[in-house]
Amino acid sequence: MTESERKIQLGLAGEKIVTNFFSKKGFNVEISIDPYDNQKDMKVNDKTVEVKTQVPFIFKNAFTIKDNHQLKKCKNADALVFVQAPCSKSDKAGIFQIDKGFEYSKYTTKKKNKMILVPMNQLAVRQLASIDGENKQILRKYATDF
Repeated sequence: MTESERKIQLGLAGEKIVTNFFSKKGFNVEISIDPYDNQKDMKVNDKTVEVKTQVPFIFKNAFTIKDNHQLKKCKNADALVFVQAPCSKSDKAGIFQIDKGFEYSKYTTKKKNKMILVPMNQLAVRQLASIDGENKQILRKYATDF
């Protein structure tokens, strides 16, 4: 499986985990049919929700967003949810809601990749649930290991 295919599978797994989480809480969840929907990944009780699934940038203790149209999509959604996948440096897996008005900064890696950092230790970041068992293993299977 290529890195690109793994990222797609990781994202799909994260969206399913979030769907199941909100459904079990009694919320009405509607998945976006278009995988390239530029406004949302799903609606939860008629609110737009953008889901990002990733191993956080451990060195900076931050979630990341590509420095392109993704930031606008994340800021404009009614809710932004990150699914943290485990890796060798952090075994933690969970569902996090990022509130509107979250703090972020721009960052360029040594390889000149531009990204947006969303620090995990801010008031706008709230953990909704931990992920364990089979769901955690599936996230580990598709996540990058760094």
